[in-house]
Amino acid sequence: MKRLFLVMILFISSTICTAKENMFANEMSRFCLIECGFLNSKGEIAIDPVFDYVNQFSSIGLALVGSGYKSVFINFRGESIVDTKFDDAEGFSANFLAAVKLNNHWGYISDDGLIAIEPQFTEAKSFAENGLAPVRWEDEWGFINTKGVVVIRAQFEDVYSFDESALARVKKNNRWGFINEKGAWITKNEFDFVYGFADNFLAAVKKDGKYGFIDTKGNTVIQPQFDYAANFARGLAIVQKNGKLGYINEKGEMVIKAEFDGAVDFNINDVAAVKRGKSWNLINKKGKLIAALKYNGSIEPLSNGLFLIEDRFYNQYWYNSSGELLLYTDAVCSMMTLKKTDGTIIWPRTTEKELCKYLTKLR
Repeated sequence: MKRLFLVMILFISSTICTAKENMFANEMSRFCLIECGFLNSKGEIAIDPVFDYVNQFSSIGLALVGSGYKSVFINFRGESIVDTKFDDAEGFSANFLAAVKLNNHWGYISDDGLIAIEPQFTEAKSFAENGLAPVRWEDEWGFINTKGVVVIRAQFEDVYSFDESALARVKKNNRWGFINEKGAWITKNEFDFVYGFADNFLAAVKKDGKYGFIDTKGNTVIQPQFDYAANFARGLAIVQKNGKLGYINEKGEMVIKAEFDGAVDFNINDVAAVKRGKSWNLINKKGKLIAALKYNGSIEPLSNGLFLIEDRFYNQYWYNSSGELLLYTDAVCSMMTLKKTDGTIIWPRTTEKELCKYLTKLR
């Protein structure tokens, strides 16, 4: 991330979004042409692409964005809330604290932009909803509370923040396991790797080269048997068998046959993208075809229910969950633009004729 320097704190009182505003903010997804902004779930520009970089909105409805050497937190309207004075920063957590870096050490600020926990750590990650955050001293990780008090001593090689299960995945002696909020192991550190617990409170784990699933008590629910597995999303999980990808339910039953060369999680509309050869298709949770997508490349399911495809020439295409192409990028007079399917330029906000006329004058 680019170096950030002192500006000033703005609009402090408007930091906390209402529930409705926060929901709207979380439905927006970032996008980048030459510069970056946000799209809503209809594929409309919600915040103009005027930033050098943007991070996704956090659970409190703020996003860290930057232009040049200046970074700010914005709300869903694109209004500046907190300007930063730090060398680096992360997003705000549900506890209204954000990790920041100053003079080569990490600490935390509150949503008024003031220091809440003095920069003193080698590295720091976001606070979880339980009020604990992972921090690193030299080579070891531990956990602090929102007052900066150490509650789990530094002893781990690597860690992730606590998830909704109030468990954290940690690495010790080169093996992964889970601990509770008191630092006690709820599993042995016996895994090659572990994912966090999903909303069904099952976690994918890798042991002896195979993937299975455990519950929050450390019990094996689905035996390690897959070459790969992702966490459950909307009740189904991607798994790989014999080089092909499919989906299982929470009983470990293969409900969508492993026959795909690529697959992504089901989104908020219960739609997933799967790939055969070079072609992507959208399917429902019964494996039924919804739509075949015209363009090929890498695909990303966005938080607002859209799918983004980027081809090898860096052209981008946005589809909705019905398989309708909403937007695409196109070079006009050597400038990258964002267009609707009828060819209308929506960014920059001008016509093709006027844009080319303007660019010709610049040259």
